[in-house]
Amino acid sequence: MMEAGQDENPHVTWRLEIARQVAARLCRYEGIRAIVVGGSVARGYADVYSDLEMPLFWETLPSDALRWAIAADLGATYLYRYDGPAQEDQLLIDGFQVDFWHNTVAAEERVLDDVLLGYDTDLGSSNFLDTVRACIPLYGEAIIARWKARARAYPDELAVRAIEEAVARLDRGHLEVHAARGNPTMVYATIAALQQQVFLILLALNRAYYPSPKWLYRSLEGMSVKPVQIEARFRRAYVAPVEDAIADTLAVVGETLALVELHYPQIDTNLARKRLALRRVYEEPLVLWPGEGDRDTDPA
Repeated sequence: MMEAGQDENPHVTWRLEIARQVAARLCRYEGIRAIVVGGSVARGYADVYSDLEMPLFWETLPSDALRWAIAADLGATYLYRYDGPAQEDQLLIDGFQVDFWHNTVAAEERVLDDVLLGYDTDLGSSNFLDTVRACIPLYGEAIIARWKARARAYPDELAVRAIEEAVARLDRGHLEVHAARGNPTMVYATIAALQQQVFLILLALNRAYYPSPKWLYRSLEGMSVKPVQIEARFRRAYVAPVEDAIADTLAVVGETLALVELHYPQIDTNLARKRLALRRVYEEPLVLWPGEGDRDTDPA
């Protein structure tokens, strides 16, 4: 079943039809329990650049021989060298990229338990729950419906842990030093790192799982709890004068911490604010212990 808005996007329509045709061939293989469409097609975001992501869930992981047989059955070639342990097959079918992600039902149910009961903040695990929330089931609908029902939750304990971990990683680093030394690569790498941590905090504040960085702006657009005009401000950081980019990035971080303090006052943001206020520019010589240089230190 298509979500609202998916049938309005022509880039989704034909990709979803290909997915259905592929699933019809795959479901004949012994041991496959469920097939879904994920990624941009499931979210309704597909455009001319979008490939097709199809997570496949098995009773036991498919052998190398079975994965090669599936590729041959589909008339597909591997886009990259075959990597068995990766459990990912990036295939070209008549020039169109179709990515399979293999895992077992039991393994994915353990991931659900880890996140929802153990409050695991691993981004790969969080991304699986985001995929479950958004995916379109093509086979094994009962399994996927059970997972979707579980993934609708977002425990408060998980939000607190995710926010605390992201807050602990907030650091302005040597922004002014990199700017003064004419190193834009490090300036924008630091800005991007701060934006990523802000994004993780906002995901938790909005009870959203991790969709991967490529959906950062789409995700921000749908959030109700966020700094004002954050999408435009994130983008502007890469085109504004560097001093303005640094100042507004730090302002966005501060506004995000204020949201944390509003919604989760039990989370300590003091150390993060201290790090963000620390400008690593030292213009005057320091005398740490005045007068000690005049002491007679000769024990005789």
